Formats: sequence, C-alpha cells, structure tokens
Amino acid sequence: MTPVAADPLEGWVVSVDLWGTLITYGDREAEAAWRIREFETVLTEFGHDLPDGKVREAILAVRADTQRRQRTTGEQPPVRGQVEQMLTVMGLPLDTRLIDTLLVPHTHAVLRACPDIIPGAHSALWALRQAGARLVLTSNTLATPASVSRLILDDHDLTTVFDETVFSSDVGLAKPRWEMFAAVATAAGTDLSRVVHVGNSVTTDIHGALNAGCRAVLFNPGGKPCPAGVRAITSLDQMPIAVLATCS
Repeated sequence: MTPVAADPLEGWVVSVDLWGTLITYGDREAEAAWRIREFETVLTEFGHDLPDGKVREAILAVRADTQRRQRTTGEQPPVRGQVEQMLTVMGLPLDTRLIDTLLVPHTHAVLRACPDIIPGAHSALWALRQAGARLVLTSNTLATPASVSRLILDDHDLTTVFDETVFSSDVGLAKPRWEMFAAVATAAGTDLSRVVHVGNSVTTDIHGALNAGCRAVLFNPGGKPCPAGVRAITSLDQMPIAVLATCS
C-alpha cells in the first residue's frame, strides 16, 4: 500500500458502507434455507401446517419486495413489519407470540451465511485513521438490525476502528435518502461537504452521497459503469489514496 502523508485528511469524515464493501454477503442460499427451515418449524409448533413451498414463497417474495423498496426509495421496513407481511402472504393471523418467536430466526439468519471480511479492509481503514480522518460506518439494514450487525463487526475486529456507526434501522430511513448521510455528518459533528462516502452501490452509495452534498468513492471490483467524475477502486488497498485524491 502506498504510504499516506501525515494527517492530510484532518477535518474530513470518511463514511464506509458495510455489506459488499467491507464484508462479503456470504452464502445467501444457506441463509435463506435456514430462515425457511426455522420458520417452518416454528409455524408447525404453533399449529400451522402449510402446503409445501408456501413458507418459502412468502419469505422470498417479501424479502425481494422490501429490498426493492429500500434501494429505490430509501424506505426502512421494520423487521417486525417484514415478519407480519410474511404471515399475511401466508394467509395467517398476526399472532403476537408467533411474531415474537419468528423475529429471532428472521433477524439472525444472516449469521448462517458466514459473511467474511474483504481483503485489505483493516489496513485501509487504519491508514485512513492515521491520515487524520474520522471514520463512520454507514450501513443499510434489512432483516439484520443494528444489534446483529454489531455482532458481525465484533467477529471481524471492525468495531474499534470506527468512531461512529450509523445504521438505517436506527435512523428510520435508508440510503440513498439524504437523511442517512445527514446522520453521518451529525454523528461526526461536521458538515455534509466534509464527508466522503465509500461504497459498492452506484444507486444507494454513490448517487445517494452525491445528492446529499457529500463526495464519493466507488468500490468497484466487478468493473460496473462508474458515474463521471467519481473515482473507482477495484481493491480496498486503493481506498486511502482514492479518498485523499477525492478530498484534494
């Protein structure tokens, strides 16, 4: 990694996305299979014997719908509301005890995916800190609330490197909404114009940050089209230099 001069990022805040930028999504098929299996077990225990495939169909349909709504409008569907919608699609009553029980596998299924750290994450983040930047983790959540996301951060020794964390489940809105980036600036005690956001989604991370008045760097290992004027990196060890150039 190319060395960075002492404190060139003093007064800047670097906001970094989590999923797909610092950690992998893991085995999503394993995650989905475990959630479906646990839902079927719980529903059976509560006396609901549904036709084969009905639980899977409802879970996947609601997951796809909530993800689409979040990415396009910045809506933050509450996890309880997601489970309620799944039960509605299954044609089942919204029993409070049942919902409470299903919330556990719904919010913890991501752990079965075994998300892993993306190479270069630690060294890049510490290089940014050494360059004087204040670091904020800025993450959308869907089925995985902030409490479970923090477990994943702890597992990968990412918690201590960040000065602040901003999760959409806490804000009540999600990227690409400008309010998510305003929450970053507020948490860091700075202006939006002094925030550089790094993420892997052109829609939620790059356009969201730019529309909010921030600067942006695209983590782009797949070589997707990059908006004009935005620096793109293909590996995380390029992040410190790209951020420095973006702030210059």
